[in-house]
Amino acid sequence: MYFILKPLKVFFNTIYKPVEGFLETLEEVMKMEKIMDVSNDSWQKNNERIPLWFYQMIISMGISVCIGFLLILVGSL
Repeated sequence: MYFILKPLKVFFNTIYKPVEGFLETLEEVMKMEKIMDVSNDSWQKNNERIPLWFYQMIISMGISVCIGFLLILVGSL
């Protein structure tokens, strides 16, 4: 088992190193304090109405999940 785990560990470390800086930058950008901050001057309170594309996205994701489930169900029969 050890002869499999050691190469896997080296493999994942080798994969992770080139994207480590990118992931740290992404983590910095995606902090909730920055996302929910309303102190910015360009932030406006026009978010009372949910846009149509949001509903379209939710409906299309639901349809694709249902179709995927049906394909898996039909494929397993």
